[in-house]
Amino acid sequence: MSSFSFANIALCAFAAATPDHVIKLDLSDRRIAKFAKQMGIEQVHLSISEQTPLDLGYVALTHALSQVKWAPTDLDLVIFATQGPDFCGGTGDASLLHHYLNLREDCAVFDLPLGCSAFPYSLTVACAMMECADDIKLVAVLNGDMIWNKFPNQEQLLAHKQHLFGEGTGAILLQKVTDSPAIKTKLFDNGHGYKQLFFYPSSRDLWHLNANQFKMPDGMKVDHIPGDITLNAYMDGMAIHEFSTTKIVDCIKEHYGNSIQDYDYYVFHQANKQILTTITERLGLDPNKVLVSLAQYGNTSAASALTTICHNLHDIDRPVHIFNASFGVGLSWGFSDFVIKPGTVSPIIATDHQLDEHRLKPVSEQ
Repeated sequence: MSSFSFANIALCAFAAATPDHVIKLDLSDRRIAKFAKQMGIEQVHLSISEQTPLDLGYVALTHALSQVKWAPTDLDLVIFATQGPDFCGGTGDASLLHHYLNLREDCAVFDLPLGCSAFPYSLTVACAMMECADDIKLVAVLNGDMIWNKFPNQEQLLAHKQHLFGEGTGAILLQKVTDSPAIKTKLFDNGHGYKQLFFYPSSRDLWHLNANQFKMPDGMKVDHIPGDITLNAYMDGMAIHEFSTTKIVDCIKEHYGNSIQDYDYYVFHQANKQILTTITERLGLDPNKVLVSLAQYGNTSAASALTTICHNLHDIDRPVHIFNASFGVGLSWGFSDFVIKPGTVSPIIATDHQLDEHRLKPVSEQ
C-alpha cells in the first residue's frame, strides 16, 4: 500500500475558478427534474467561449498568489493535474503557466494526466518532492477539467439538457515550514477498471476514424461518424456505482476503522448525489459534515475536491480537520487527511478570462 505522511508542509491558500456562463437545468421538464433530483444538480458552469483548465487555472493561481503576497517568481514547483491540457502532446498546461507567469527557469513544472482522483495524487507528488529537495520550498498544485470540448459545437452543448459535469480548476499553495499539522495520503489503483470509464477515440484509434462503429472492451458496439474526432464518453454505470459505494467504502473502513468518525468535515468526489448519500450512510457519517458542491457546480472531475472546499469553507473561523476521498477513471482512488486554517480558502471565482496567445485560429477569424 502507498501510504504517506508529510510533516512541516503548510497549506497556505486554496482558490478555484469556474466559467462565468451558468446553465440551469430545466426543472419544469419532469424527466430533467427527476434526473436533477437523483444527481443533486441544479446548474453547472460551462464555457461557451472555449475556456480550458489552463484559463481557469491561471485565474485561480494568480488569485491564490495575491492572497499570500507571493510573486509568481517565488514558486519552485508547479504541478497541473488535468485530463484536458491545451496541447494533446508535448507542451503541458504547467509549461504554459510557466510562460504566462514568466516563472524562473529553475522552477520545475509538469502535468499529471489524472481525472477524479487528481487531488490526493497531485498533493502527494508535491509534498514528496518538497521533502526530497531542500530548494523546493514554495509550490503550486492545480487540478482542473473541462467538458465543452466533448461536444462537436456550441449549439449542441447548449441544446443538451441533462448536464452532470461542470467545469473548473482549483489551485493550492504549499510552503515548507518548521511546524505544521501532518498531511497524510493513501493511493490506490485498479487498472482493470479502465474498461468501465473512458473517453474515445484515443490516440491509438486515429487511423480508424473512417469506421462507422467502434467495439468497446466489453463487446458493445457504438456508432461513430467517420472522421469525427469528437470525444465521447463510455461508462458502465452499474460497475462505477458499485465501485464508488462499495469498494471505496470498504477501503475506507479497512484503513481508517472507527477513526473515520473523528474529522470535522468530509470532502468526497462529487460524482452524484446518490453516490454521496450511499457513502455517507454506509460509513455512518453525520450528513451535515459531508461537504457538497453538486447543486451549484455539478461533477467537476479533477477539480471536484477543490471546488467543494472553496464553495463550503471560505468563511471558516477555526482550523478544521478534513478527510478527502477522490475516485474515478483508472480506476484510481486516493485518500488525504489534512488541516485547513482560517483565512486560507477563497470563494469560487466565476470568470470569462482566456489566454489566447498560444491558440491556433482559422485565418478567417484573425
